[in-house]
Amino acid sequence: MASGGITVVVPARAGSKGIPGKNLWAHAGVSLLARAIRMGRHCNRVDRVIVSTDDAEMRVIALSEGAECPVLRPAGLATDSATSAAVLSHVISESNVTSPRLVLLQVTSPLRALQDLEDFLTAWSASEAPACVSVTAHDEPRPEKLQRIVDGVLQPYSGTAYEGPRQALPQPYRFNGAFYGIHRDVFLAEQRFLPSGTSAFVMPAARSHNLDSPVDLQVLEAMLKCGLWRMENLDSRP
Repeated sequence: MASGGITVVVPARAGSKGIPGKNLWAHAGVSLLARAIRMGRHCNRVDRVIVSTDDAEMRVIALSEGAECPVLRPAGLATDSATSAAVLSHVISESNVTSPRLVLLQVTSPLRALQDLEDFLTAWSASEAPACVSVTAHDEPRPEKLQRIVDGVLQPYSGTAYEGPRQALPQPYRFNGAFYGIHRDVFLAEQRFLPSGTSAFVMPAARSHNLDSPVDLQVLEAMLKCGLWRMENLDSRP
């Protein structure tokens, strides 16, 4: 691959409770883990693809797909409370990552395409921002209309009641989980993915489905079956 000064990190722990075994869920014979690895390996700007996992089976898959996975993730970094920032710090240390830019490719965004990654990197470079994160438009419910319950009484979640049309509100965006990019030195200094000045990469809803719950997986399977959504197929070797 041509050098682009970018290391891709694919986090894949074994103990998912929302969707047990989700990293190994497969479509057309290709697991979600393998799909994320292949995307990174097919991008000519990427120097390295490193998988962080606590699972021996997923480590075998990672190595067979041409990714690096030098060590298994420590148990303390494979819990529900472990942060992605802590995992990335471990990868940087254990794998001696020196690339100036880092990209997190979570396996739970199966509809993103290789062209999305290319466009993401182009937009990030053009913005000269310290970090870039993918988002998609969020329509309903609008944040201004959310409520909370205090002592059995409804109160505006934001503190201010809004009962007007949503068309009069500014367009909100939500993280879609597809791409998190950050400069290595900025990450090492701040230990987070959203430093001041982070730029946004907007993706369409049709490629922004994220797998967090069994319902998310059921929706994905149904939409794939009826042909309204598609998953890109990349060869195991770029």
